Amino acid sequence: MTLAQPVHLAFLGCGHIGTALLQALIPSISHSQSPIFKITVSLNRPESQAHLHNQFCSNNTTSPITFLLRQNTTAVQHADAVLFAFPPSQLPTVLKSPHIKEALHHKPIISILARTPLTTIHSLIHDPQNSVPNPKLQIVRAMPTISAGVHESATIIADPPEGHPTTEQATNLATQIFATVGKVFRIPDASFDTTTGVSAFSNALVTVAVREIARAAIAEGVSPEHAVAVSAQCIRGVGTLLREGLTPEELRHSLSAPGSITGLAVKGLVDGRFEALLEPVLAAAVKRAREYST
Repeated sequence: MTLAQPVHLAFLGCGHIGTALLQALIPSISHSQSPIFKITVSLNRPESQAHLHNQFCSNNTTSPITFLLRQNTTAVQHADAVLFAFPPSQLPTVLKSPHIKEALHHKPIISILARTPLTTIHSLIHDPQNSVPNPKLQIVRAMPTISAGVHESATIIADPPEGHPTTEQATNLATQIFATVGKVFRIPDASFDTTTGVSAFSNALVTVAVREIARAAIAEGVSPEHAVAVSAQCIRGVGTLLREGLTPEELRHSLSAPGSITGLAVKGLVDGRFEALLEPVLAAAVKRAREYST
């Protein structure tokens, strides 16, 4: 399939990340550079359909989005590309919908299913008994982060391995979609699971660190809202410096001026073997991410 843009995109499922994507994509649909011109969302629960319809369509009679109830095959048949945004455990059930496997052939499939490698999706869609020989499945694996809701996601997109039929057009479409909710990092497929582990560990580290910093600050008389907000903003600022090219070594040197408060804190963390504490926890996160790919 030659993918011409803009495209009609079908969402199968729509949880936290899917809702964040809708919030980002819908306002941009009217723009000439938008990769999407129409969105169809197929949902499994009536209450989800009603809630999202009220959120996105209640005041707009010409909305470019349509919500369907338990009509996955219909959504796929009328779309140019498909986003798998349902819970990973539902994949076998979703693919049992009549004729959905045939409808998915030759259409870009963007999967944000955690713990679900390309090989699993491919094997479940491609039925060896199917009369269509060796269908070329265009599967792009992406992993956004929880901060997509505030347009600060660090989305990882796997470049297809050598020999995989997924086209550059399909990968570019996924990149454009996720760029609406933050930064996108295209990495080799072989590094996808390791990078997912690093991402999960980084989110966990910041969450625990801010909680402990805030707890200590509150005990010293700082208000709870200031304790969280100041520490979170400092982490965001340091992250921006690193993202824009400052190396961790350069930043540590800048922060470690003799006699400075920050330098004293850095020394305390180093002397307390903080780095050694992180290593096994990060290794465990990476190991778990790799286990899901086998």
